[in-house]
Amino acid sequence: MDRRDFSDLEDQIMSTVKNALNAIDFANLKRDISGKAEDTLNEFKSKVNEYNRKMENKYEILTKKPKNDVSTYISKRPAGSLSGIFYLIFGSIGSAVFGFLVLIFLIFMIVFGGTIDNIHIAFGVLFTFFLISLGLLFRGVNLRKRIKRFKKYVRFIDDDSYFLIKDLAKFAKEKEAFVIKDLNKMIALGMFIEGHIDDEKTYFMLNDDVYGDYLNLKRQQMDKESKKEKLKEDVNNSEKEEVRLIIETGRKYINQIKIIRNELYKEEVAAKLDRLQYIASEILNYVEKNPKKLQEVNKFINHYLPITIKLINSYKELSNQIVQGENIKNAKIEIEKSIDIINNAFENLLDDLFEDVALDISTDISVLKTLFKQEGLTEEDFKK
Repeated sequence: MDRRDFSDLEDQIMSTVKNALNAIDFANLKRDISGKAEDTLNEFKSKVNEYNRKMENKYEILTKKPKNDVSTYISKRPAGSLSGIFYLIFGSIGSAVFGFLVLIFLIFMIVFGGTIDNIHIAFGVLFTFFLISLGLLFRGVNLRKRIKRFKKYVRFIDDDSYFLIKDLAKFAKEKEAFVIKDLNKMIALGMFIEGHIDDEKTYFMLNDDVYGDYLNLKRQQMDKESKKEKLKEDVNNSEKEEVRLIIETGRKYINQIKIIRNELYKEEVAAKLDRLQYIASEILNYVEKNPKKLQEVNKFINHYLPITIKLINSYKELSNQIVQGENIKNAKIEIEKSIDIINNAFENLLDDLFEDVALDISTDISVLKTLFKQEGLTEEDFKK
């Protein structure tokens, strides 16, 4: 190999090295750029993930429903869970053994009759034990059934602190009265440690806190009802007192009319005043029995009667005058005519008070006629 070949080889090596260095620098630059971009991207992703985590936590806080740990208020070893098994075992064994012996003794008694001494006593003893065993068996069955119902009730409760008993009865496929009795028994046995049933037998409450809230709410309702009743009673008493005072005032006016009437000697005027007293008394009697009608006779008592008393007093004063001139006579005639108008007006008022009574009577008669017609009891039906 000559010198020129070595020179070419050196140039080739230098060129290769230079190209390699350029490539390395470019790769480093590219790596730097991609590294920075990746760091920026990772930082962005980290912030986005952190934001998502915060949002998820907020959502969980807003939507998370605190669960009620019902196991705290439910017996872990409910009454009858073990004793029911023992009753079943001993009852089953005893029923089988003593039942078999009773059957054998019964056969012996049929075959041998009374030839064996004391066989009847032995049979009686065995039969007694057989009955006791049957009782144990039935007791065990009932206890196991109650445990089964208890577990079903617990499944229905889930996380609720209270529920409608009728819903539980529907779930358990039992009558509501039976479920109420069953729950009371379980509460008494401590199966529901803090269980309560409301006074109306509508709700079952799992713990004392809920029952306390129920009692507070009921107490508030009772206080509210008591206040309403007291207010109603006060209003009634106030109305009664108002009626009493107005009736008393009206009777005083009527008594004044009576006094004036006794002092007048003209029979025609006395008869008119007697009629006035009677009508006014009937109006007051009606209002006393029907206080709601008080507003309808308010003017009668507070305005009409006082004016009437004033007119009658004027008539009495005019009648007491020794000299009866034309003016006095004319005034007396006008007052007498006024008394007639007053009597007619008071009669109309009394009649109006009985409007509701007349309407009720008319309605009752219409109902009766309709019913009689439907039953075919009218006169026209008999004619047919």
